[in-house]
Amino acid sequence: MWGPMLTTEAGFRAAGPANLAMGTAERRQVEGRDVIVARGQDGAYYAVAALCSHAALPLEGGRVRGSRIVCPHHGARFCLKTGRVLGPPAHEGITAYPTRVEGDEVMLWPL
Repeated sequence: MWGPMLTTEAGFRAAGPANLAMGTAERRQVEGRDVIVARGQDGAYYAVAALCSHAALPLEGGRVRGSRIVCPHHGARFCLKTGRVLGPPAHEGITAYPTRVEGDEVMLWPL
């Protein structure tokens, strides 16, 4: 964790430092929940559920392509903006969390 839980008046929660290179992702924990924080190749930060909806395996280590993440286990593809499934073998989307950067912190809205 990155020190005490930071909460803004709007309810966003700190999800760690805004230090990812474009096109990368890593697992982080926010309020006891594992999430994948990714920085798309457009420079924007995204946060999605940490598990693939296909086989409940971790998305950690998945490739970020544009604003999509590819599951490292079976190749399912998800939109980082919406969580929508973009390719098999997954048939259901994953949770996507609204994000923003405040100072040097990625903040997300826990759903």
